[in-house]
Amino acid sequence: MVRLETLRLPRRAQRQPAAARRLRWLGLGLGTAAVTTVAMLPATWIATRVATQTQGRVLLADASGSLWRGSATLALSAGAGSQTATVLPGRLHWTLAFWPLLTGRARLVLSHSEAMAAPVAVTATPGGWTAQSGAMRLPASLLEGVGAPFNTLRPDGLMRVDWSTLQGRFSGKGMSGHMTLRVEQVSAAVSRLRPLGSYRAEIDWTGAGDGKLQLSTIDGPLHLEGSGTLGRQARFEGTAHAEPEAATQLTSLLSLLGRRDNNVTRLRF
Repeated sequence: MVRLETLRLPRRAQRQPAAARRLRWLGLGLGTAAVTTVAMLPATWIATRVATQTQGRVLLADASGSLWRGSATLALSAGAGSQTATVLPGRLHWTLAFWPLLTGRARLVLSHSEAMAAPVAVTATPGGWTAQSGAMRLPASLLEGVGAPFNTLRPDGLMRVDWSTLQGRFSGKGMSGHMTLRVEQVSAAVSRLRPLGSYRAEIDWTGAGDGKLQLSTIDGPLHLEGSGTLGRQARFEGTAHAEPEAATQLTSLLSLLGRRDNNVTRLRF
């Protein structure tokens, strides 16, 4: 004979009070409901969030699908109160992976049927987000949706945006990284001279909330130079002038761009 306390027998679980059992089942039910709700969020929920976060400047129209896999038409507008927007041909597609969420990390893959040659992954954690380097090819007419002065000029041409790895924090509004914008063979509806030229904009996001913009001319009869900032307090100052053989043809366009001063036009937006 041996004493029972010397044997490694499974202990009989103590019966939990009824109140504790009810709380446990209530917590499980609420958790299940929350997961189900998130899983069933429609793509229109993302479209609403994007419009809110960008003050109505970036719009996802005709959104279809869900939070996990969906698509929409990308459009740009001048912001809250604007009555018009410029639509990018093709569809923006996104896929949100489920399993990384269990580790506290979200991984979103973005692609575009017309504008992007390769997809771009965006990773987010509670502290911030990171977007891998990539590129997009866009029609210059998309700039009309930004507002003045592009909605007056109604530009046409080819635009390419290249960016390095971009990073941002949710606690602040800043973003860090570098972007290069090239606009080639630009023409404007208000000028008969075509093309006006090709231009490059270098944008440095320093993490302080605003981006530093530097504009230069690659080639063409209309020369544009200047600098400014992008963000909530966006501004731009620069100059414009025409090559001598094109000065007469560009007189009307230059008068629309700004004030004439010592054979150059002062740009201020």
